[in-house]
Amino acid sequence: MVDMTQLVDYVRMFCKALGERPHKLKQNKDLFIEASKQSLFVDVQGNGYLQVFIAQLQDIRSVNEAIASAVAQQYPSPLILSNFIADSNNSDAAVQKLADIPVRRGVGSLASVRRVGPEAARRIVAFYSNTNPDLKIE
Repeated sequence: MVDMTQLVDYVRMFCKALGERPHKLKQNKDLFIEASKQSLFVDVQGNGYLQVFIAQLQDIRSVNEAIASAVAQQYPSPLILSNFIADSNNSDAAVQKLADIPVRRGVGSLASVRRVGPEAARRIVAFYSNTNPDLKIE
């Protein structure tokens, strides 16, 4: 025989599982990458390379499309960016230089200019200068 507290626990677990179901279904769907119109490709002539580099930058937390485009405009390839970081005297100098890159937001009269910022710049430098594959960039 099941007492009342066990019954309440079963109902609570069932409701929680029911509420989490849509999230878990979406999470399972995102595990497999399929080639679609949104996939990025680089052809033999190198077309699409900049878009792939921008998408790679956007994988870093707190780097949005505007920041990624501004960094890619200044340093058009990952090799150029990593060479710049390696050639800097220390990582703080590279972070400062990246943090000062202007980022344009908006179009027309609503356009504004801001900077990449130290937090996003620190993450970009850590991503491109790191040799430890197990390091979590936070």
